[in-house]
Amino acid sequence: MKKSSLVCFIFCFLSLLVSPSPGQDQAEVTVTNIIVPVRVLEDRNFIDNLTAEEFELFEDGVPQKIEALYLVRNGMVERKEGDQDFMPRTTRNFHLLFQMTDYNPKLAEMIDHLFQQVLIAGDTLAIQTPMKNYSLSPQALASKTKKTLAEEMNSLLKKDIKTGSTEYNSLFRDLKRIVSSLSGTSLMADMEGDFSASSMGLENSLNRYRETVTKMEEQRLMDERKIIRFAHALKRIEGQKQVFLIYQREFRPEISPVVLNNLRSLYQENPAIMSGLQDLFQLYTRDLSVNVELLKKAFADASINFNFIFMNKVPEYVSGVVLREQSEDIFEAFSQITHATGGFVDTSQNPASSFKSAVENASVHYLLYYSPKNYQKDNKFKNIKVTVKKPSYTVQHRLGYFAN
Repeated sequence: MKKSSLVCFIFCFLSLLVSPSPGQDQAEVTVTNIIVPVRVLEDRNFIDNLTAEEFELFEDGVPQKIEALYLVRNGMVERKEGDQDFMPRTTRNFHLLFQMTDYNPKLAEMIDHLFQQVLIAGDTLAIQTPMKNYSLSPQALASKTKKTLAEEMNSLLKKDIKTGSTEYNSLFRDLKRIVSSLSGTSLMADMEGDFSASSMGLENSLNRYRETVTKMEEQRLMDERKIIRFAHALKRIEGQKQVFLIYQREFRPEISPVVLNNLRSLYQENPAIMSGLQDLFQLYTRDLSVNVELLKKAFADASINFNFIFMNKVPEYVSGVVLREQSEDIFEAFSQITHATGGFVDTSQNPASSFKSAVENASVHYLLYYSPKNYQKDNKFKNIKVTVKKPSYTVQHRLGYFAN
């Protein structure tokens, strides 16, 4: 299993299995209430005047009766429908996860907005930087001014990003130097015709390149088990769980196709060099390292509102070097997790703007309560689908839950 740079995923997973009664091979039948946070949008504007009758809710394709509806805005219940009061837990728990290699000045604006415009009495906050985890209790939130807290948190974030990315950025600079050296080797050999000396240097450079790429990969790949433990830990927390992953786009220095073709032509009679060049293609190929379906179900089951802010950036120009996008697996996995939880995805060079949009999207929602027909504790995943009568509306909600 591959390592993860998202070091906040350190919680333990407690599996809850259902044992059949002695002498029986059947699941336990009981009655339970399921809560489904739902957002209904039209052109990204929340529709807040819907009634319970305008919703349709299905579990594994079976229509369910909606027992109650609550409209919740900024942690407060604004409207309620239904005879029974389920007393929803509306405490807001914010979790901000930063995976970045460069500090962006717009982060200061983002942190300031969080403290000045978002956090209110009763909220909790946990922040994970590339170096440490920080938590802010409701008592701490009341002990200092919001301006002071924002300034202190931004200072810590700036320091941790710079310190935590030192090794990664050092490897990145090494790769650029190696690729530049490889480009120069092929050109010098072509001009001078001294293949023996250049081949020794080339073989050594190829080995250094492969080792450095491997080290760089170990700095940023995901660990599926730790991510699932994180989801299960949040499941035990009552109230709203809003997670924001701020992930910075990454690039890997690679040898340009022109240089690679030149090297193949020059060293086609050298098996060691040709083998080293062939290994590059395996390094450049990355398969998705996690079971996305399993992660989607874990986050949906925990009723997490997961938001993914993908920070774009323009790659620098280096002669003879191709800076290849290497965030595709991260973007694919967490985009799918976001959709499975009814969250928000945005790609931008401005994290402050994206964060404001994500917070606004999460600030208001409906809570739908229902009791599944013939509910069984069979530990199976139950798929939920919510629709509204007006087809032009976009409906966001969690994918489902495990009956455990």
